[in-house]
Amino acid sequence: MVKGLLALFYFFLFLSLAHALDLNSIALELKSKYSVPEKYTIYVLSHAKVVPSVKEFALRVAHAPETVMPFDKFMQLFVNGRRISEGIEFFREHKKLLFEVDKRFGVNPCVIVAILSIETEFGRVKLKNNCLNSLYSLALYSRRKGYFLSELKSYIVYTYRHKIDPFKVKGSITCALGIAQFMPSNVDRYGIDFNGDGLSLDELPDALASVANYLKKHGWITGGKVLERLKNCKEKGANILKLYDSKSRSVCFRVYKNFWVLKSYNGTINYALAASALASKICKSVKIK
Repeated sequence: MVKGLLALFYFFLFLSLAHALDLNSIALELKSKYSVPEKYTIYVLSHAKVVPSVKEFALRVAHAPETVMPFDKFMQLFVNGRRISEGIEFFREHKKLLFEVDKRFGVNPCVIVAILSIETEFGRVKLKNNCLNSLYSLALYSRRKGYFLSELKSYIVYTYRHKIDPFKVKGSITCALGIAQFMPSNVDRYGIDFNGDGLSLDELPDALASVANYLKKHGWITGGKVLERLKNCKEKGANILKLYDSKSRSVCFRVYKNFWVLKSYNGTINYALAASALASKICKSVKIK
C-alpha cells in the first residue's frame, strides 16, 4: 500500500516537473540579452501560477480542429450600424489627435479607429486576466508553448524596463495589452509615448500612435489602397483573393500591400477585411478619402 502511494506520488511529481519551466535558464537569458537581473526574473516566475480556466482554454484549443468563420459572418460582427456610428463619433471627438498621428506616421486615421473598435471598442472592453499567470499557463499547456514562452520572457523584460508591477497587469486571456491589444513583445518594438508622459497603451494618444507606428513599420503605404471588391472572379493573379461566404458563394477581391499590412496586425484575412471595410465606412461619413 505504502509503495503504491509512493509510486503515485513520484508519478505526479514527475508530471509536474515535466511541465515546469527552467527558471535559471530563463533568468540567465534575460540577463544576457536585456540586462534584467536574475533575481528579478526568478522572483517573478517563482510566484507565477497556473490559472485553471486558462489551462482549460489552452487544452480545449489544442484538441479542437481549427475552424475559420466565413468572412461575411465575421463582417457582421465588426462592420455593423453600431460599430460604424461609434467609429464616426470617436473620430469626430478625437479628430485633432488623429490628424496629429496621421501627420507623423502617414497612416489613414480611419484605419486606426477601426482597429481600436475591433480590438477593445475603444477601451470599453475590460481586460480582466492576470497577464503573468495567463502567459505562464499558456507557456506550459498551449500547443504554441514556444510562442507563449517567448511572450512570457518579453513580459518580464517589459515590466522591468518600465518599472511596472508584474503581478498586477491585466490583459486578454493571451496577455494582449491595452486599448491597442499589443502582445508584450510588440510593446517596446512599436509602442510610442506620444504624449510624453511615459509609454502606456491604456492611454489613447499612445495607443493611437502605437497602432500607426506598427502599421508603418510593417510597410503601410501612405495614400495607398487596401482592397477592391470585384464584380466576379474571372480575374486571376497573385493579388486576387478568392473567398467563400457562409452560403458557399465565391467572392473575389483585388488586394494591395496595405491589405497584408492590416493582416499582420491580427494574423487573419477576416480581420483585414473587417478593418478595411469599417475604416471605409467611417471615412466616407467624415469625408476623408
